[in-house]
Amino acid sequence: TVGLSNAPSVRVPCSPLCRCRTGKGRPPGHPPGWGALGPAFGLISREARSKISIMQWYREGPQAPHYHTVQSMVDFELSSGLVGFRSLPARLPPSGCRTLLRLHRTLKWLELFLQRLGTSREDESPSRMCAEAYRVALAPYHSWWVRQGAALAFLALPSRQELYHTIVRAEQRAAGPLVLTTVESLRRVYNVTQEVYSAHGMLDLP
Repeated sequence: TVGLSNAPSVRVPCSPLCRCRTGKGRPPGHPPGWGALGPAFGLISREARSKISIMQWYREGPQAPHYHTVQSMVDFELSSGLVGFRSLPARLPPSGCRTLLRLHRTLKWLELFLQRLGTSREDESPSRMCAEAYRVALAPYHSWWVRQGAALAFLALPSRQELYHTIVRAEQRAAGPLVLTTVESLRRVYNVTQEVYSAHGMLDLP
């Protein structure tokens, strides 16, 4: 089982995303608390919420048994011709594979940002760390307008102390190890999904 259950007292905004795995991949509810971390997280939260709603619809719909795990979803959608490798299938809603891929990229952004935050010096800017993580994980897939909006939003990121208090409810001295524990959980989840998608050549779905 890969999840956040081993991370002590951690409130990660995208924790629902971290239940996606090859065994029992279930992204249940909407990610809480993003707005408290500033407009940058709010911007990405809105996109993540819409994607999670789509995944919930698939999990509760007539084909729900096929969406019990990441692997079963991939197998079903590929065999049913629901995955567009060059373009989106006409007159069909976004596939579960395409939707989860977007959440997968968001998870990588959070992992990179928390890794930088947990290992950084006190004089390093959280805004810059967040922007760097965005540049690597999400910017290549966003339009110019979205990238500009994100760049402005990063400038309003809370202080390091506020971030630690919101994410792990701990003071700065104790927060670093807790954040890094969370990063390890996020990384395990990301790697599992990455392996499934890579095996099927699905990391660049449009």
